[in-house]
Order: sequence, then C-alpha cells, then structure tokens
Amino acid sequence: MTTALNIRTPELCLPKKWQAALLRQCLSCVVALLLLATWMPQFAKAAEASNPTVPAVAGHVAFVNGQVAIAQPGKPNRSVQTGDPVYVGDHIQTLANSQLHLRMVDNAFLALRPSSQLLISAYQYDKDQPQASKIRIDLEQGTSRAVSGKGGQAAKNQYRFNTPLAAIGLRGTDYTVLADADKTRVSVAQGGVIVSPLGPDCLSSQLGPCASALSRELTAGTANAFIEITANQIPKILQKPGSATPAKTVGVPSISEDVVKPDALQQTIERKVVTDQVNKVDEATNVANQTVHQESLAKWGRWSALVQQYPQGSESINKVFSQIVNLQIVDSNEVFALAYSGKTNVTVPSQGQFQFAMVAAEAYVKDKDVLSRVGVKSGNLDIDFAQGIFNTQVAVAISPANLETVKSQGTVDRYGRMASTATLSNANISGVVLNKGLEATYLFDKTLSSGGLLSGVAQWAR
Repeated sequence: MTTALNIRTPELCLPKKWQAALLRQCLSCVVALLLLATWMPQFAKAAEASNPTVPAVAGHVAFVNGQVAIAQPGKPNRSVQTGDPVYVGDHIQTLANSQLHLRMVDNAFLALRPSSQLLISAYQYDKDQPQASKIRIDLEQGTSRAVSGKGGQAAKNQYRFNTPLAAIGLRGTDYTVLADADKTRVSVAQGGVIVSPLGPDCLSSQLGPCASALSRELTAGTANAFIEITANQIPKILQKPGSATPAKTVGVPSISEDVVKPDALQQTIERKVVTDQVNKVDEATNVANQTVHQESLAKWGRWSALVQQYPQGSESINKVFSQIVNLQIVDSNEVFALAYSGKTNVTVPSQGQFQFAMVAAEAYVKDKDVLSRVGVKSGNLDIDFAQGIFNTQVAVAISPANLETVKSQGTVDRYGRMASTATLSNANISGVVLNKGLEATYLFDKTLSSGGLLSGVAQWAR
C-alpha cells in the first residue's frame, strides 16, 4: 500500500509595497539590458579605436608586383596580395623591380614605385564627416604618385605628404614625388601643391601645408615643370630638360641639359618612341592603329612619370584626364594609366555571358632600361556576369619572329572592377567594365622570359 505525499511549496509572502518595489527593480534591469544591447556595438567600436594594439585600416592593396614588405612597428614583415588591407602605422618597402598600388579608405590612390619606402603615419577618415579627416604620409625614399581622395579634398588643412626634406600640402588632386636624403622633386598632373622645406617653422609632425617665406606653389598649369628642394637651398621651380620655357615668373630659374643629363630610363616615353623606331614592329595590322568607332567612357594614356626620374605626367594623359570631372583612377602600370569620370554610373549586368571585340590597344616592352613599342595583333575577352568572372587572351608581336600571348582569368565585381587571378593567369590585369556592361578596358603587365616587362592597355566593346 502506497501513500501519496502532498508536498506544498511555501509561498513567498511580501508586503504589497515591497512587491511593487521589486517589480520596479526588475523592469529597470530589463531596460538596462536592452540599452546595453543597443550600445554594445558603439562601445566595441570606440574601444577598438582607442586600443593602440588594433591599428585602423587605411586602405587596401589594388595591385602588387614583385617583392613588397609591409610591417607594423616591432612586428615582422608580412607579405600582401591584391585585396589585403593596409593599416595606419604600416611601413611599406618595395624592392627593385617591384611596385604597389593602394586604394585608400577615402578612395584616394597611392602608388609606390621600385626601391621605395613609405610610412602611413595617419589616415583618419569618416565618410559622414570628411572635413574632419587627418592624413599624413611619409615617403622616406623612392618615388610615389598620389591622387587625393574625399578626405584629402575635404580637409586640405589636415593633409600632409612628407619627405626627408619637404612638406607637401594639397591644392589639388594628382601629384608625383621623388625623394631621397639629398633632394625632393615634386610635379603635378592635376590641381596643385604647396611645397615647403622642413625646419623650425615647418615640422614633419604637423598637418596641412606650411606657410613660410620659402614655400613654393606649383600647379598643373605650369607645363613641364617641377619643384626641387635640396639640403640648405631655397626651393626652385625648374623645367624638364628639352621642354619649352614657361611663362615668365620672377625668380624662377630654368634647368638646362648641361645641369642634368638623364639616362635612358629617365627619358619620357614620347622621346623614347622616337629613338626606338629601329626596334619598331611592323604595325600595319596593329590593333592600336585602327580607328575607334565609338567613344569610350574609360580614358587611358601614357604616363611618363612611371619610367623616369623626373616626376611628371606626359602631355597625352594630362590632356585626356584634365577633361574628366571627378576623376576616378582605376589603376596604372609601368606605361599607362586608366581612369573614368566619377559621374559615370557604374552598373554591370547580373546575368549573361558575352564576347567582346578589341577596338583599341597599345603596348611597350621595357628591357634593360630601353622602352620599345610593340604590336598588339589580336585578342578576345569573355565575361560571365552571372558568375562574376572573365577570360581573356591577347597576342603581342614582340618582334617579327616572336609572338607573345597574354592569358588571364579573373573576377569582375559588382562595381565593374576587373582583377586577374594569379594562379589562373600569366599576366597581371586590372581594369573596369562600364556603359552597363557594353565596354571594358584593362591594363596588363607580363614578365617576359628575356627578363623584360611587357606593359599594355586593351579596350573592348560588344
């Protein structure tokens, strides 16, 4: 016989006023928890920003070729590839025959040429408050090209590009700097800069242009000119060797061939093409010489600054790019630069696979400091917009008996940007698809078995 046990849990008896107080306390806890859940992302973001062990992202790698070393202070070097982030505090070094292109968080473009060293000292940018940006780049040695972005344009008084001898402030968008311990040379392709020697009244730790009696301003309107600063000398605005004399300016001397004798690598592409006619391939069937039957939204041209000591933009590309409002630089290689107007609405199809026909192309080979034009004979480009991939092939006649093939497969993102996949390509390719997927233009670089570098541009349409 079993007996059922009836166990009753005693009730908690509290005065009504205590029960009301307890209820209020519980409601307060619930509200606090809800507020905490809402504020936690902001707290985490603020903590990350204030934590010096978590550097802020300054930009991403758009293109890398050769050996490039990047490191934070006190940390080992790290290797990078296209798409990798770069951080505030990164020290970047390109070895010989290597280069790096960066797309910064404010859409600025920064290129570092071979045998160069650069430090990203500060890059603070908020798209909601671009006028509060704080940017400082320190080029320790080498050559760099900079196209300022939304942060630099909105906060010119807090933008600085330093060299060991000079401080460079913004008046415009596109400039190139060559620097070492003994000299700094600055030229402008678009807009303008203010260049000042570093000293007690112009510290490298400051932001914005320096206002001193030794400051010099240079704009793209002064053709074929550059500013030079050497140790213990007043900055000078000088002329390229062989260029026409600029408009009369008081106290501005010109430079002559007797002062500077550039070697083959320091010549402009235009002068090289003239002297290299003996190496010129028969271009009767060269695609680059065919008439383009449609106006492309993408603009490209030769960029002399990339292959010479004196930083400058060739007239061909300056003339084209000066007509583009709100310029968007896609990329550049050893010879060419590619851009399009920022007002262009970049949209690509979400479906469909299409074949494109080549409508224009141009290429050069750089071998032992000699630049020779070569013939682009034929090519094909297929883009699968549903998969976001492309496949292309270009035949280039290096000589009458040597036909080089550029092959590449890669990706096309939703912004129309084309990037080659290294494991599926024998060349580096970067470009853009415009006009709602009706046209594409890309740059290509390929290292030849002879040791030379093939650089070119190809424009396509469907």
